[in-house]
Amino acid sequence: MTNKDIMTKGQEFVMNTYGRFPIAPVKGRGSYVWDANGKQYLDFISGIAVCGLGHCHPELVKVLKDQVDTLWHVSNLY
Repeated sequence: MTNKDIMTKGQEFVMNTYGRFPIAPVKGRGSYVWDANGKQYLDFISGIAVCGLGHCHPELVKVLKDQVDTLWHVSNLY
């Protein structure tokens, strides 16, 4: 799918509560993301975890996979 295809499909399901950039990120590594058309971007706008840790850090991916095998989510009511 292209950026346009993904954005058009997203408009069916995602509320338009704020303006969006005309790209659809499909993968990330370190400080970069790539869109559906294969263009690379330096990621200045992702959330706080990405700013501190980057996208798909191999060590973090491993421990997260291990954690998912153990326990996915626990309510904050415990």
